[in-house]
This record gives sequence, structure tokens and C-alpha cells, in this order.
Amino acid sequence: MDLPSQIRKYYLDNYTNLPFDKQFHFASRLAAWSEDTTCQKFLMNQKSRLLPSQKSAHAMLDELLHNPPEAAINAAGLRTNYFLQYPNLRPLMLVLFRVRHLLAIYNTDIRAHLVLLVPYEQLHQLSRELMEDHEAVRILSTYAVNYVYLVERILFDVHAGVLDEKLLYSLGEGYNLENKEKLLLLIYLYTHCIIGETNFYVGKIPDAKKTVYNKMLLRLETLIHDRYDDINLDNKLEFLVCCKIMGYKTTLFGRIHQECEQSISKEGTFLVDTLNSAGQSNKTSFAGSEHRNVLYIMSATNWQHG
Repeated sequence: MDLPSQIRKYYLDNYTNLPFDKQFHFASRLAAWSEDTTCQKFLMNQKSRLLPSQKSAHAMLDELLHNPPEAAINAAGLRTNYFLQYPNLRPLMLVLFRVRHLLAIYNTDIRAHLVLLVPYEQLHQLSRELMEDHEAVRILSTYAVNYVYLVERILFDVHAGVLDEKLLYSLGEGYNLENKEKLLLLIYLYTHCIIGETNFYVGKIPDAKKTVYNKMLLRLETLIHDRYDDINLDNKLEFLVCCKIMGYKTTLFGRIHQECEQSISKEGTFLVDTLNSAGQSNKTSFAGSEHRNVLYIMSATNWQHG
């Protein structure tokens, strides 16, 4: 059994030892990526954790909005001022993801409850404010990109013209890349544009969008090649996943997978990040490593829409 298959088996064999959010992330990604039947079964058993009943949809969203769970945030020091400037961003993003997951995975549409709680114009206004605040998008990166794609492309079909992929590409030119955290944020900015365009792996990239996304990958490939040891393994694997999505044949595939083969934890069959100067020393546990490991499995398997 090859290493990605061994890691998949290890996570599934120890699935109940993961906290719920890690269980859901692991299963939902592999179910979307390759129609993994075991993960699909796990997801079917978890719907009640996301939505106890249709009657409680409004209350559930309201609770998530006003009492968002805590989470470890990359580059937290750089981002603090922007989270203070946009205090509703993270809670709203969590609410939008919950609505998206119920719709895309369980065919349960609670968007009507969402807009009763937060009117569409209010959601859209935050998209506009973010896209006009270029430095905020650079630093918030994943959070800003996920939010804008969820509102402007995934959950609502309004075509308001706020989401501009060419602008997002150009924002990548404004980072001080001597700062390793800003290098991380640039990589996540570009990769989450591509992931958002697929509605988190469930749909193809439209042909009209491929040129700008290929430019993003070309730039990332050069950066990762030149700054390899300054970039964490999660970043590198998310880049490979986006290459799979785009059918982009990167010369870095073998190098990154060789690093993975040298990065197996002493505590179990999963990857930790120890071979570069940007290793995530706070994410070395079985649960803390889930994001890295599901990306590795995805990067080594065929995407169902590829």
C-alpha cells in the first residue's frame, strides 16, 4: 500500500479520535475530491451535527454567528488589526460555510434562513468593502477570499461584479516576500481563489477563468522553487492540489512528495512538518495535522472533475 493510502487508512481507522471539525473536514474533502465512499458514509451520519432539525436552522445560524468557535489562525499577529477592522468577517464566513456545506453535501437549502438573519445586501456590502481594501485582502488572505467567493459566486447568483480574479492576481504583487508569513499568505490567497472557483472541489473551473488561475500557479511555482525551505508543507500540498484541479504539470511534484515521504510522524502514520524553516510546530498532533494529510492524499489521487 502506498503512503497516501496508508495515511488515508490511518485517519479512517482513527476517525473517532478526531474532533468533529477535523472529522468533517477530512471526510468532506475526500468525498468531494474522489467520491470516496467511506467518507460519504461518514458524512451522511454527521448531518445532525450540522443541522439538528430544519426548524432549528435559524437558531443554529444565529448561535454560530454570535458565538463562533475559537480556532488557531495562521499569521495571527499580522491579521489582528484587520479582524478588528472587520469584526463580522470570521463569524459570517463560518455561517456561510455552514449554509454551503448543507447545500452542497446534503442538498438542504437554508439560504432563506441566512438572509433573514443577515440580509443579502449586508453580505454583499462586506464583499465590496473587502475588495476595495487591497491590503486587508492581502493580509486576511484565505478569510477574505473564502468570504467573497461564498457570497459572490457559490451561494448567490447575483453577478454583482465584485469578484475580480484579475484584481486578486494583481494583489499578489504587493507582498513583502522577505517576510515568511506574508509568503504564506500569498500562497493561500492564490490557492483559495482556485479552490473557491470549484465550490470546494465539487465543480470544474470554467474555461474563461483558466488563464488567470494558471498565471497564479505559474507565479507560485516560481516562488516555491526559489524559496522552498521557507514554505510550510501545507502550503506546498495545497499548491499541488490546485495543480491537479487545473491540469497544471508542475516540476515540483516529485520534490514535494519526496519531502512528504521524509515527514512521517513518530506518533502514527501521518505527516508532520519538520524539514523546512517554516514548519508548523503547533500542528504536529494527529488532529492538528489533518489539514496537511488530507491535502497530501488529494494531491496523490485523481480529482473526479479532472
